[in-house]
Amino acid sequence: MTKKIKSNNGFTLIELVIALAMLAFIMTAVSALMGSSVLSFRKSKANISVQNSAQATYDKMSDVIMQAKRVVIYGYEISSDVDFEHLKPGDDASGTLTPKYYVSNQATKKELTDSGINEANITVVSSVSKDTKIYVKKMIIDISVPIEEITAVDSSYTEATTGVEVFDALHTGKKVKINKIEDGVYDANDTLRNTFTFDKNSMYYERQYALQTGKNDLMGANPENNLYTNVFNYATLGSDSVTGCIATIDSKNGAIGLNLYFYDKNMRFSTDGMVKLRNSDVLENN
Repeated sequence: MTKKIKSNNGFTLIELVIALAMLAFIMTAVSALMGSSVLSFRKSKANISVQNSAQATYDKMSDVIMQAKRVVIYGYEISSDVDFEHLKPGDDASGTLTPKYYVSNQATKKELTDSGINEANITVVSSVSKDTKIYVKKMIIDISVPIEEITAVDSSYTEATTGVEVFDALHTGKKVKINKIEDGVYDANDTLRNTFTFDKNSMYYERQYALQTGKNDLMGANPENNLYTNVFNYATLGSDSVTGCIATIDSKNGAIGLNLYFYDKNMRFSTDGMVKLRNSDVLENN
């Protein structure tokens, strides 16, 4: 009688343990690789996001500055430079703040003094060194734009005979008379006031027309409606804060420098450049 011996092709316990250990090692390596890839992707995405926001902000400000016919900058001179390259948002910085208004010319200076602002706090930019750093809190730029519509017609005037009389919203109580050449075309331009306001990590942008008041976009009870970006870097100095927007003025060459510092999701980005005004006379002392 022949006895058959069955072969056993299974794994031994030791082989199984070794296989599981190798599988665990491979899975750990794959997980680490995938985690690193995901983290790298998120960093790249955050970096692209802050770069896009920074470039859009710089482009908007430089485009408005380029068209300026009147400039008012309110901000600070600081005894020690703020190192936005290394500070995180809200970090303390040292230095003494000196509040100042910087205006494009003597006429604008008179406008501010007539409104009650102390003349000692107002500087005409032609007397400012091009190396002077202005930590901006508010920048007001007036530009000329075509009149497309009139929304505040005085009923005592008719367009057909004597033209249109409208209130100048930028000069309270003042009326301006404008003749209409044809539909949508008038014999004068409107003034559009662009205001950039900086508060900690945020920049707010508002527009105010002198004549076309129906198109005004001003900050009301809810400033968030005018929030342009909230990824600026900023530093705290005592009870105040300074946003990463630094302006310099080169009145000789009719240009304003902008250094903007951004911080978002642990990513930093900065832009800088000189914006040359189309009308260089704006920054002359006249």
